[in-house]
Amino acid sequence: MQLRVALVLFLMANLAFAVEPMDLTFAVPAVAIIVAIVLASVAMLATAISDPRLEAWTKTELRELIAGVIIIALITGFFISSNSISIALTGEGDYLNVSKTVLDSWIAEYDTAFIHIIRAATKLRAAATYSPYMNIPLWYVSISYSTNPLGGVGILLGTMNLTAQALTNAIFISEGIRLLVVFMEIAAPRILLPAAFVMRLIPFTRKLGNTMIAICIAGMVFLPFSIILADNLNDLINVPHPRPNLNLLDANPWAMVMFEPLCESQAIRTLLSLTDVVFALLVCLPVIWIPGAYPVCYNVTKEIVYPLINVVFQLAGTAMMTAWEGYFTGGGGADYVNDVFGVLHPFFVDVSNLVLVGYLDFILIAIVTIAGARSLSAALGGEWYMAGVQRLI
Repeated sequence: MQLRVALVLFLMANLAFAVEPMDLTFAVPAVAIIVAIVLASVAMLATAISDPRLEAWTKTELRELIAGVIIIALITGFFISSNSISIALTGEGDYLNVSKTVLDSWIAEYDTAFIHIIRAATKLRAAATYSPYMNIPLWYVSISYSTNPLGGVGILLGTMNLTAQALTNAIFISEGIRLLVVFMEIAAPRILLPAAFVMRLIPFTRKLGNTMIAICIAGMVFLPFSIILADNLNDLINVPHPRPNLNLLDANPWAMVMFEPLCESQAIRTLLSLTDVVFALLVCLPVIWIPGAYPVCYNVTKEIVYPLINVVFQLAGTAMMTAWEGYFTGGGGADYVNDVFGVLHPFFVDVSNLVLVGYLDFILIAIVTIAGARSLSAALGGEWYMAGVQRLI
């Protein structure tokens, strides 16, 4: 029986995702009439051959047919055509759209936290990988110098990866639940529920039909109800909304800030990257029309001005980097570390709580939906063991 339920669900899911969705609503009254005709014929045959067992079976099936028609009318009237049951259960008339709105708000919250993780990781990586390199001129020789005082904060990037992975799982779960709600909204009224009604009317598939009716009602009513219930419970426990102050994660070392205009100026970068010969040729072009001025300008620029500019830039950069390194060596970098901890620690806690609440919401939604389907299936006389989902509760 369990394998038959799973097979029917699989086949109906394929029909529901067809390019042009089917509409099996018309088949319900047609099947009811056909079953009634068949049962009437069997009753006439039982009377003709005087078979009491066949007569008893026919009477039983006629009662089941009438009960099935009544059940179909009640379900159609109360759960499909009327909003009274949905208002009583969910407090909302358009409960399906309300449940989708709730899921959209959850997904939006996860997406916002994910964006904050990306931005925070970008800022931390920029700080951790900032490693200036300079040559310190000492007459005819030079000493290479580099530093990376904020590299230690890079260890937090691993924690950010784990946080992003947890948020990704929560997003996948919420998107999956939303897709299931949309699927039941579109497929259940036109395909799944009419097919379940048809199976309920046929004597040999009555039990399977009752199970399918319970599954359809659970997907159309209990699923959105459980989503709205979970959202109301979230309001009671004050679910966190991670909103870190990412501006505090900007390292902005003053040495880098002071050198930034020189590094971003294309003209200065181009001139400093030239050789002494090319630099002198370009600088002295304006005086080329003055007789005798160009050779003098060329020699002075090449032999004195260009080397002096390089030495000045190197000395200034060396002094700035040395002072910056001394500042961090003396404990100045602790301020940035404290800012990083003060921003990311509460953020990680809030994201962890947010993801945990998402997992708890999924468990609550699954329990309410599956338990509702099982209870309703047992009440209708269907299969109480839900194939494939028994272990979830």
